[in-house]
Amino acid sequence: MIGASQKVLDFFRAEFMTEEETGFARIKRIPDSYVQARLRFYQSLSPAEKDDFIDVCAHWAHRSYGWVAHARDFDHTKHPFFERWNDSFTMFRFGSHENVPIFRAIVSQYKADQRRGVPSRVTEAEFQRAQSVKSVKAPELRKRAKKALAKFGFQGTDEIGFWNCEWDDECFKVHLDFGGRSAQLRYWILLPEFADVYPQRFCFESALGMGMGDWDYIIEDNVEDAFCLLEDLVKYAVALPKRIKQAV
Repeated sequence: MIGASQKVLDFFRAEFMTEEETGFARIKRIPDSYVQARLRFYQSLSPAEKDDFIDVCAHWAHRSYGWVAHARDFDHTKHPFFERWNDSFTMFRFGSHENVPIFRAIVSQYKADQRRGVPSRVTEAEFQRAQSVKSVKAPELRKRAKKALAKFGFQGTDEIGFWNCEWDDECFKVHLDFGGRSAQLRYWILLPEFADVYPQRFCFESALGMGMGDWDYIIEDNVEDAFCLLEDLVKYAVALPKRIKQAV
């Protein structure tokens, strides 16, 4: 008989492969430069290496959510492909400047150098590119988040600041952070049935081993799609524990 841990790993491998079969339809829309770097890294690999990458993603997701099915815990960092999967230099190599906090830093540095009257390490082209990006600021993000969560029976925030919602007969809380230095919006889902579990962070990106739900590239050109996607990913995260249990 296949053990719970193996079933959980099989479940998360299948989640990744299902997303790949769609051409990464959801992952490609996620406004997170880290997620996009990981996707480019994955697409650069050989077929055998892709299998290893998916396997590490499944082990990562198992470590994050295997407890839902009381599956045996283990150290995902011992996986033979983990170091390549988690290598910061690799992520930098496949990264890009599609990152609002980086654009803001570029503009700030260029203007500071101008005020000081010194040559800037930021080129004029880099400055013009960064300045041309019309990012969406926290007040507008908060307003759009409230509108999106209204579709999930948003009932206000609790004393900690979590957003109380209800969808498909499931009460849940949404953590939303609009004030991070490295991201414009952070999200994850908490379910009351797991109130004694910490940390409890259900998130589509984590379930696929591709990120942590930290969005850093929400601009005027993609903000509508970003919040349509957020609705979809909230549904995914809320349904995830039940689906894991059914698979095991």
